[in-house]
Amino acid sequence: MNAPNAPSVRVVFAARLKERRQASGLSQKALGVAMGLPEDVAGVRINRYERAVHDCDSDTAQKLAKALGVSVAYLYAETDELAELIQEFTRLPVSEQRAIVQELKKRSAKR
Repeated sequence: MNAPNAPSVRVVFAARLKERRQASGLSQKALGVAMGLPEDVAGVRINRYERAVHDCDSDTAQKLAKALGVSVAYLYAETDELAELIQEFTRLPVSEQRAIVQELKKRSAKR
């Protein structure tokens, strides 16, 4: 459960989307076009997502994530540390991901 003052999912998504778009060097319009939106509405739509004016559905979130080269989970991560962990974890081969999960389970069991 989120802490009482935790930002809403929409706000988290908006901030992470904007941060990643800027880090990728894309304009709002370019990102919108890259994810398949018509050029005449692309910039406005991305702007509304980044300002948390509108939520996007799961299909749209997947298209945004793909265009930005991240996982959908990254865009919804509640903390910067979790977002970074997700991003690095998804870059690893599945065999290494499994090994890390097993190691984390062992560490958690010790606590």
